Parts: sequence; C-alpha cells; structure tokens
Amino acid sequence: MLETIFSKLINNPKKSLGIVVFVTILLSSFIPSLKIDFSIEHLFSKNDPAVKEYFNFRDLFGREDNVISLIYKPHDHFDKTFFQDLENIIYDIESIPGVLSIISIFSLSDIDSRAWLGDIHNDNALWEKDTVYKKLKYMQSDPSIGSRILSKDLNYGSVIISLRDSENNHTDRTNILEKIKEITSNSSADWIFSGLSVLRTEYVRYMVRDNFLFLPPISLILITILGYIFRNWVFILLPLLTVAITVIWLLGIMGFLGLEINIMTYIVPTLLFIIGISDAIHIQARFRENLSSNLTNPKKAMLLTMMQMSKVILLTSMTTAIGFFALTTSSIRIVQEFGVEISLGVLIAWLVSLLVVPSGIIFFKSYKVKQSDVFFPFLFWLSNIIPRYTKFFIIFPLLVSLGLIYKIKDISTDASLMDDLRPKNKLYQDLKLTEKYFGGVLPFEVLLSFKSDSINEKIKLLSVEHLAYLDEIESLLKDELKESRFFSFSTLLQSIEKVRNNEKINYAENIESIFQNRTKNQIKLVSEDKKTLRITGLIENKTSSEMEQIYAKLDSLESTFPEDLSIDYTGTTVVALRTNDYLVESLISSLGLALLMISIIMAIMFKSNSMLFASLITNLIPIFTMLGFLSWIGVSIRPPTAMTFAVALGIAVDDSLHFLLRYRKELNSGFNRINAIKSTIINTGSALLVTTSVLVSGFSVLLLSAFLPTYQFGLLSAGMIGTALLCDLTLLPALCLILPNPNKK
Repeated sequence: MLETIFSKLINNPKKSLGIVVFVTILLSSFIPSLKIDFSIEHLFSKNDPAVKEYFNFRDLFGREDNVISLIYKPHDHFDKTFFQDLENIIYDIESIPGVLSIISIFSLSDIDSRAWLGDIHNDNALWEKDTVYKKLKYMQSDPSIGSRILSKDLNYGSVIISLRDSENNHTDRTNILEKIKEITSNSSADWIFSGLSVLRTEYVRYMVRDNFLFLPPISLILITILGYIFRNWVFILLPLLTVAITVIWLLGIMGFLGLEINIMTYIVPTLLFIIGISDAIHIQARFRENLSSNLTNPKKAMLLTMMQMSKVILLTSMTTAIGFFALTTSSIRIVQEFGVEISLGVLIAWLVSLLVVPSGIIFFKSYKVKQSDVFFPFLFWLSNIIPRYTKFFIIFPLLVSLGLIYKIKDISTDASLMDDLRPKNKLYQDLKLTEKYFGGVLPFEVLLSFKSDSINEKIKLLSVEHLAYLDEIESLLKDELKESRFFSFSTLLQSIEKVRNNEKINYAENIESIFQNRTKNQIKLVSEDKKTLRITGLIENKTSSEMEQIYAKLDSLESTFPEDLSIDYTGTTVVALRTNDYLVESLISSLGLALLMISIIMAIMFKSNSMLFASLITNLIPIFTMLGFLSWIGVSIRPPTAMTFAVALGIAVDDSLHFLLRYRKELNSGFNRINAIKSTIINTGSALLVTTSVLVSGFSVLLLSAFLPTYQFGLLSAGMIGTALLCDLTLLPALCLILPNPNKK
C-alpha cells in the first residue's frame, strides 16, 4: 500500500504539490482568527489551593497587580518649574482612559495643609527652598504613603498609578504606558518606569520581539548549512519550505479551533522552524545515497528512499512528539496546550516532508549529487577508531558523566520573580533602583480574618483590639522585609493622627467613619462584610525559600492569636513563586513519563534488550550530565530549564533511532557487528551531523534573547542535543559492539 501511495506522489509531483498549496492557502485563512492573550493567570494551576485563595482575595479587594510606578529624579529638587511640570504631568495621566487613581506628593495636600507646597502656578508667590525642603520631609514621614512617594534623601520621587481591572491586559496596558512615556518625554526630570505592570508588559515585548528576531538568523544558518552540505538550491529550498508550510498549517489549525497564542505557546513557530526540518534532511540525505548507486533512474531511487525512510521518520517524529506531549500531564492549561500544539506541529512536519520533499525533487528534476560527503573523512576515521578502542569510548564518557551526575544532589529549585532578567538589563536595574528607594514592586498581601461564618455582634473586626493584632503582623513584616513598604487600616489611622498634630484620636469613631466615607477609587483595606482586614505591600525581590521562611513566621504568629482569628497571605508574588515550584515538579514528572513512553516504543520496535539498553544509556547520559553541569555552575532548575529536558529527550532520541535502525539493517544484510557499525557510522553519521548541526545552530540563536527563560531554553537544548550526538557517534556504537548481538536468539 505504501509503495502505491509513494509511486503516485513521485509520478505526479504537480498534483502532490498542488494539494499542499491548496491546503496551505485554506489553513492560512484561519490565522487571522488566532487570539492573543498574554495574561499571567494562564500559568496558574486551578487545582492549587494558593491560586484559589488568590482569586478569593481578588473577589474581596480587587486586583493588586495593576500598579505602574513612575520614578523621577529632578535635576533641581527645589526648582518651582519642576513642580509645575510634575503637577501638569499628573493631570494629563489622570485623563488617560484606564487610569483608576494616582498617588503622588500632591495627594496629601488635600487632607493636610502642611503638605501643601503653595501656589506653584503663581510666579509672584513666595518660594523658599528651605520651606520646600521641610514640606517634602514632612510628606516623606507620613506613615501611610510617605515612603512610597519620596525617598529618604528626597533625591527620588514616585508617582503610583493604579489601572482599572478592565484595562489590565497587555494591549491596553501597553497603550497606557506609551501615552505616559509621551507625556513625560518633555519633562526636565529623569524618569524610570517600574512596577509589576511594567514588568509584565516588557516580558511580553521580549517574547514577541524574539519571534521576529530569531527567524532571520535561523533561516540564514539553515541556508548556510544546507548549502554547504548539499550544494543544490532545491535541497536548500525544500527543507525551508517544509518548515514554513508546517508553521502555517499549525497556526491555521489553531485559528480554526479557536486556540490562542499565550505566554507559553508564543515560541512554538520558532521551535517548529528549528526541529521540523530534520525529516526533510534525512529524506534528502538517503536519496543522495540511493541516487549515487542508481543514477539512471531517479524516480526509482526516490521510491526506494521513501520506502526506507517513511516508517523511520514516523518513529522519530513520534518520539519527538511524545517528549512534548508528556507536558500535557501538567494541570496548567497553557502547558498542556503547548505540549499538544508542538506535538501536532512535529507530526505535521512529518506529513509535509513526505508530501513536499520527494515531489519537489522530482518536479524540479534536481538529481545532481555531490559524490563526496564533506563529513566522510571524519566518519571514516571514527568508524575505524571505535572498534580498536571500544572500552575507552565507553569508560571515558561514563566517568565524565558520573563526575557531573554526582553534583545533581546539590541542585537547587529555588527561584525569584526577577530571575528572568539579566543583571545588565535596564529593566532589571530600574527594578533594583525601585527596591533601593521605594521598597520594591512585587505585591504581597496579608489578611487578618475571622474564621467563623458570622461575627458576634459584641466582637467586631473593626475595633481597637483587633488593630493591635494587625500592628503585630505589620511589625513582623517590617522586620523580615526591611526594604519593603506596607499599608493597612492601622497605618492609615496613624496618618490621620499625624495630620491632626499627633492628637490622640478616637479610634473607634474614626474606624467606622473611614469605612463609611471611603471612595470607590481608594485602596480597599477592609472587606465589605468587615470580616477581613488587609495589609497590602510592595516588597523587594525574594526567592521562594526566603518567602517560605516568612510564611512560617506568619503561621507561628497566628498560633498566638485568638482562635477566631486567622492570618492568610497571598498576592501575585506568592502565587507566582508557588506556581514556579509546581511547574518544576510537573515538568520533571513529564520527563519521567516521556522517558517511559519512548522506552515502550523502542522496546516494541527493537524487540532486543541490548538495543533498548544501549539507546537508553546513550540518551540518559546527556540529561543527567546537563543536570549535574547546572548544579556545578549554580543554576537553579526553573520552568524553562525543566521543560528543556523533556523536549530535548524527544529530539535527541531521534538520532539514536536512526543509528540503531540502520545498524540492524546492516546486520540483517549479512555484515558482522564491526562492519555493520562501520557502515552505519559512515552512511548514517552524515545525516545525523547535518540535522544536529541545524538543531544546535537553531537553538543557539535563542542565546540572542534578552529574556533569560528563552536564553536558557536555547542554551540547554543546544547543549543536550549536541552532547546526545556525541554519545550517538561514540558511546552508542561502542555499546553495540560489546552488548549481545540483537540478531542472535
């Protein structure tokens, strides 16, 4: 049946290519329907209790991750013109659709005359620098917002902008930021854009930019490698055409099914462009080999090629797809989608390769073959040296890998939310400056709540005695997070007391008055049912282990409180760090599943324990060696690094399959094991070197990214695939020579 199908494809190349063109045009029409959503919430596992607590918090108090911090540094801190410009800037920002509220040095003047800078728009009004300095120092000392709007040395100021929930998405957020940048561009001060909203926006920009940045150099590298190897423009065009069509088909199917591009799947087109080319190269390499012995009948040589390669590349495509598909075991939806989409893309690449490459070669009558293989001298030397020094090629890589594997015990999964940025990155430096002068940008929420469903009328949460518990919590937070800033009902009351010249106020009366008279745009510090009090903070960057220590101290403090009170902690920082830890565990499990599924396929395919063992050892060593290397250089396992291993395993095992299938074919043809190994290295090694060169070069392009997750994914993928090839051409043939002959029962 297969022979009939391939005969029709080869004898009717126009029809085959016409079908591909038709399907491509049809599916491309669905690409405009693709949705784009870069919301971070997609990374949260709905099954995680921490996520459920976070969404409960948002129901009570609204979003806490919608803040833009504008940090300014005036050239002259006491110049009247600067304050005029600053007030005008704030008025202009307030008029931007989507802006909910603004806190600045002018906010206090509405309630405290001592915070009023004077009539700054009257050029004749008295303006004394000493008076201005005292007023600014007074503002800075305000318990509620002072440290958030002015640094201690008064060299920096901050404008805190809160966005409406409806505008807290990438598109609207980007537009708002662009408008703010335009408004501040003519100011005499130096401006820094900070805050979680800025961080998210820039992350997405990095992701989108990377896709456009990577494709040209990847294409150039592919053209260079293919041109050097094949010296034939058709043999350059067809692999590139294959991956381009693959990407269009996948995006079209995604658009048709109503799927979206998100913060995980954005890199799928780039990945497919790299990994989808291997099948086409293997077909072309085998055709070149077959054509060299059958120059008079190219169609016959192509038919033979397809009969030899169709099942082989199906198996290798399946193992690659399995590596990605294992990611579907995660409870996080976008990880599942990534696994499904890239797996589907790999299988599409297999199908398109079968349709395009043989038909294209026949259609263009591209039969010119470069007789000499550029890798032949090296492969010939290797094929002779391995049988002579078999033990060395086994013992040496095992010793090297064992030395690194030993370090795995020290590997860390600790991470922080700013690990995705390089220290020299401007955004990173801006965030660190914000930490230094204003406490940080990462939201952290602590809640004091009644455990009971109903509150005893005699016991109200909005009471002086319960504020004392709130003060204890806030005091602990300030001790543990010394550079951070916190705001609560308690600090608000302290601010009111300060406004009233430190006059002791009736807390009971003021608590209820504040609750009743709060405006819609004010930060909610107490829930509508008065069962939950809130301490909201922006904290410095902390690792997950450091935050766990803080959680433990809050839990310990809770044990000293009355039984009807509880302390809960949540916020984007808490959820993101716990999601990070969960993702790492989930992706490591995916690696185990991928290994199991690939092992089952190979066991069924080879029906030989020796070949299965040789393949597993060859492909496990690069994984464990790379893990040990990461531990040795002090890099933590994070989602981008953890995902690499399952993905790279599926890709790397392809070379082992190609090698072992060819080795078994040589054995079946009557060769002894040494000659079978020599023939396999020489005839298969070239294709393996070409495909691996393409993969390593393609993934190495990701090193250009300023976004560390992409950088690390590229580095580890290139390293693992390169190491796997080294093992496939040295360790694997050596193991085949000492393990039992698979052909002997």
